[in-house]
Amino acid sequence: MRTSIKQLLMDNIQSIGGRVYEPHAAGPAIKKPYLVLREGVQDPEADWSAFSTIMEVWPYVARTTFQQVDALANAIINTLHRARLAAANEQYLVDYLGSAGQDFVDIEWDAITRGLRFRVFALGWLSGLTYEPDPVETLQSWVKRLWPVEAHVDPSAWAPSNEKPGIYWRLVRLNTTQITAAVNWLEAQINGHILAPSATVRLTWVRKITEGLAQQRRLKMSDGGPLGLLKVTANSEADPMRRGQVQLIARFGVLQPTTEYTVLRKAAVSGAVNQEVVEGGESEGPDK
Repeated sequence: MRTSIKQLLMDNIQSIGGRVYEPHAAGPAIKKPYLVLREGVQDPEADWSAFSTIMEVWPYVARTTFQQVDALANAIINTLHRARLAAANEQYLVDYLGSAGQDFVDIEWDAITRGLRFRVFALGWLSGLTYEPDPVETLQSWVKRLWPVEAHVDPSAWAPSNEKPGIYWRLVRLNTTQITAAVNWLEAQINGHILAPSATVRLTWVRKITEGLAQQRRLKMSDGGPLGLLKVTANSEADPMRRGQVQLIARFGVLQPTTEYTVLRKAAVSGAVNQEVVEGGESEGPDK
């Protein structure tokens, strides 16, 4: 991940001439301007999303004016904010959090700088699919049917810069509510994540999704069974990446596995009558 971010900065900011360093490799002898890339701690609060990591980028320029720091900082933000990148077979989303502190004069390195903080999210959770009958796949199909061109449900096709929001569902928990001879009834909590750069777009789609589910009340799953929509709530201020703005309680049934019986091919009876019954219904007695 660090290598991918470094390459992204080198490819998109021409003024640094490829000079992006880790803290131990930077110093006063390096030609300015250059960037220092620091990786912070991983956030364990969202284990379901693999992890998120804080990254800091520090632009170092000669001791002239902080306007040059501002210009380089803006270029960094434009490059990394909402960028999507791949590393080690994993997808990541970079989000700008703000500055890491005030303007700073580094006397030892004879430079001026200001740190920028970014959060890097692992996006492996976006697919969200399990197996049939899958309530997540059912909700994806519902969104795709109602808004075929207005929204994305395929994580491989969505980019954070798109005006179209990405709408993704995550199975949070399952509870068994009833077990019968034919069906196991389950109650599921499913969270919906509406991802878009614009807060206005996110709010609009939180309303669309919530009101649409309240009106729908029931969906048809891939096996033909019903997905009952028991309760839907929304919080537009919830973190779109960590929690999701829409919370849905749904009920669905899973058929009991069919028991396979071995066909009786031969039976032997003893007692007053001695005979055998073989496959096909023919009897074999002592006289045969």
